[in-house]
Amino acid sequence: MRSVLPALFALCLPLAAAELHFETKLKELTVAPDATKVIAEFPFKNDSKETVDILEYTAGCSCITASINPSGKLKYEPGEGGIIRAEFELSALAGTVDKGIALRLTGDKPDEPSVSLVTRINIPVLVNVEPKTLTWSIGEEAKPKTVTLIMNHSEPIQVLSLSSADNRFTQELKTIEKGKKYEIVVTPKNTENVTMGVVHVETDCKLQRHRSQRIFMVVRNQPKTAAVQNP
Repeated sequence: MRSVLPALFALCLPLAAAELHFETKLKELTVAPDATKVIAEFPFKNDSKETVDILEYTAGCSCITASINPSGKLKYEPGEGGIIRAEFELSALAGTVDKGIALRLTGDKPDEPSVSLVTRINIPVLVNVEPKTLTWSIGEEAKPKTVTLIMNHSEPIQVLSLSSADNRFTQELKTIEKGKKYEIVVTPKNTENVTMGVVHVETDCKLQRHRSQRIFMVVRNQPKTAAVQNP
């Protein structure tokens, strides 16, 4: 009598999940300082033997408009392919940022998309602020700390003004090299209480995205350190 065990064993094996094969799931793009939009495309193909449905595709940011080409096609038979297209609005972005699109396919749980597509966008920083946040601990000496601004542009960029609604800190602008390098010296009036503030820096940069900068100031509780136990 022929054994039925192999057939039963085969029925117990998990079925291979149908999936889409992407040429890459990470696209890295470098854009011009004045770019306002950028587009990333992720070609894919159904290399499996099963039909794959794209049940849902969601962008991780309101700055992304996601679409599929062929337009509106969500069902892909074996051998068929398409392109996920992401268009980014760059008006509020600077530096290196990662933005994602998640795809939920046939067999995925509602809250567990199986595909994550990431676009890494490199936007040149024309006004480099270092550090962006100054911190003091409560009880620390209320001594001045310095932020350095380096202009990384082919044209000079000048600091026009500093402003802050918080009078618990004072700010002083120092010109190191006009149009190229500046220092902003910030001093808390005291460090007796937890305090937070922001300095707004306005420059004459012709590109709106790089014109305004912010420096954060924080007086905080001293970070706790783990106790060292003797052996």
